[in-house]
Amino acid sequence: MTELLQQALRQIEQLPDADQDAAAGALIDYVKHMREMRLTEAQVAEVRRRRANPERKLVSLEDARERIARLGG
Repeated sequence: MTELLQQALRQIEQLPDADQDAAAGALIDYVKHMREMRLTEAQVAEVRRRRANPERKLVSLEDARERIARLGG
């Protein structure tokens, strides 16, 4: 276990039981979703292909946020 995780757990131990349960639930959800958010080999290959393209077009953070907002995100 890393020092940072140990430090976090020591702080969580000082919380009331209900808050400890909430923190534990959040950590479990994080780990669960982290495992679910994996790219397939085909997706990894596509990302590599696109990143290797020297003429790829990038958008600004503001443009990206606008596009996501239009998609309802």
